[in-house]
Amino acid sequence: MSTYIKKEYEWSADVSAPREYPIEIYTGAVGGYFFSQMGGFRNAGWGKAGSVDYIKAPLPDRFDMTWLSYVDDKFYTGEWKLPTEKIKKLFDEGFYYKRGKEGVTEPYKFINIGFAPKGLVIVWVAGVGQQVEVGRFQAHETTIDPELITESEMYMFRKGYSQHRLENNFVISQDVREQIKQYGYPPPEVYEAYREKYLWKPKVILPEGSKITSMYIKMCNGEKEDPYDRPIGLKYRALPFMFDIFWTINSGKKEQEFVSRIAFTNDTEYWAKYLQSGGGKNEMPVDFNKNQIRKLFEDFDKNKSVEMVIKLDPIKKIIEIGQ
Repeated sequence: MSTYIKKEYEWSADVSAPREYPIEIYTGAVGGYFFSQMGGFRNAGWGKAGSVDYIKAPLPDRFDMTWLSYVDDKFYTGEWKLPTEKIKKLFDEGFYYKRGKEGVTEPYKFINIGFAPKGLVIVWVAGVGQQVEVGRFQAHETTIDPELITESEMYMFRKGYSQHRLENNFVISQDVREQIKQYGYPPPEVYEAYREKYLWKPKVILPEGSKITSMYIKMCNGEKEDPYDRPIGLKYRALPFMFDIFWTINSGKKEQEFVSRIAFTNDTEYWAKYLQSGGGKNEMPVDFNKNQIRKLFEDFDKNKSVEMVIKLDPIKKIIEIGQ
């Protein structure tokens, strides 16, 4: 009699929420990976998670979560089946990544769960510089039975708790607060709209004698691409909110290195804040739903290919983008 043993992987799970819509986990689990209100607060940005607390175990096939949305001032809950075969395929295949001079197959190691307003839940699989959506789920509002609330959890149920948290600059930073005041909260439905994909690719025009060494793209649906030294081909993608383009130009006997950073926002201080934070604030701008790139793509046939043309010039500070 043979015994079937499930393959084990080294993986980690984490949760995320938009900077403008912070949440706090009440309880939850992804397979054998558990969450609670102790350390369950999240506001890092849509699709951004960072747990490295790995376990070695079979990939999870289910997850359940109950959380408090501060802006909605409501608890949401749900239990769902994960697309295990899709996740397993990504974990088994990995993705191309450049280490030093060699390209290697890097493994996916993260399962990231994102919580948007009105109970929308997105699950991504992630690795170094890569993130792919694998599932979309819907939670429902819930009321926690008072008899089940322990003394250590009572703080979450105090009257005015959500509003008190929203007034805290640690929960919503002064920067995000100012953007909300200027542009308003993104409507809850935009996080569903951000999942819309179009057939496009970037086309970068460089000065003569130049070459791209790396390009990193973050999309508004939480997906990320970092093919490093490989061309980014045509495929269905969500709209980008940010590019990091690393390139070189021959100048006499040595190459000069440049980095061109693009963000679709009206916030002229976006990259200054990024540099001041040591690279920690390149998250989706609060005003992305109002930016011209969305209006342009809404007029395109989703099945017709589009090139996003980016013209770089080391002399000019303004980067030209066309189609």
